[in-house]
Amino acid sequence: MKTLIFAGGDRRSLIAAEAVRRQGYAVLTYALPHRIPLKGADVHGLILPWPCLKQGRLNAPLTDRPPTLEETVRETGISLDLPVIGGPLAEHPFSDYTDLSRQESLKLRNAVTTAEGAVDLLIRHTDRAVFGMNCLIIGNGAIGKRLADLLTAFGAKVTVAARKEKDRVEIALRGRRAINTDSLDLRGFSAVFNTVPALLVTGEVLSGASPDTVYFELASSPGGIDRKAAEARKITVVDGPGLPGKVAPVTAGEDLAKTVLEILSS
Repeated sequence: MKTLIFAGGDRRSLIAAEAVRRQGYAVLTYALPHRIPLKGADVHGLILPWPCLKQGRLNAPLTDRPPTLEETVRETGISLDLPVIGGPLAEHPFSDYTDLSRQESLKLRNAVTTAEGAVDLLIRHTDRAVFGMNCLIIGNGAIGKRLADLLTAFGAKVTVAARKEKDRVEIALRGRRAINTDSLDLRGFSAVFNTVPALLVTGEVLSGASPDTVYFELASSPGGIDRKAAEARKITVVDGPGLPGKVAPVTAGEDLAKTVLEILSS
C-alpha cells in the first residue's frame, strides 16, 4: 500500500485526504491541523495545498504554527525525488513537482464552485435583485463561462469582456453582449466580476464607474483592479479567493482528490 502525506491546506484538503484513503492509499497528515514531524515514514508522495504558500509559509490555516517549505520538507522527511503535487511555486527543491494550477481538469472542476460562490457573493454584497441586474464579466475562461451561464439563468443582463476576437464571437453566439478588454467601459454596470489576473480595471477605466458599482475579484494575485483608484471613487471591492473551499469544501475536496489520483496514475 502506497503512503501519501497531505501537508497543510484547509477543510478541502482533509476531505481530499479521506477520499484518497478510500481509494486504497495510506494517508498521513502534517500541519492539517497538527504539526507533528513524520520522519521515518515510508512515503511515496507529498500533497501540498493550493495556494501553496502564504506570506512565505505553508498555507496551513488549520494549524497555529504554519511551517516554511523548508521545515515541511525536513519535518515530513520527504525525499526530494518523490512526486510532489501542489499549488504554484516560483522556487522549490523537488525534482518531480506537479503544479495544480496547470491541471485543466481541476480548473474546470473549480470553475463550477467558483462561479456558484461568486453568485453568492453578489447576493450578499448588493441590495438589488439579480434578475434584471447589469453585470460585466471580465474574461471568457472556464470561470467566466460558467458564471455567465448562472447569471443568465438568474435573469441578469450579462456582458462579457474578452481580448480575442474568436472569444467575442463565441460570446455573441451564446446570446450575450461582448466587448473588448482593451476598451473597458464600466458605465451602467451594477456588478463587475474579474477573472483575469492582470491590471485591466485601471484608474481611467474606473472613472466611468458609478460609486454604486460593486467589483468582485475572482482572479489570483495581483488581481485586475487599481485598488487605490477604486478606494478614491468609493467603489466596493469584494475579494473572492479560494471560493471552492469556502462555499463547497466537500465538492472541492473531492475534486482535488480526483485530480491527485489522475496525476499519480499518469
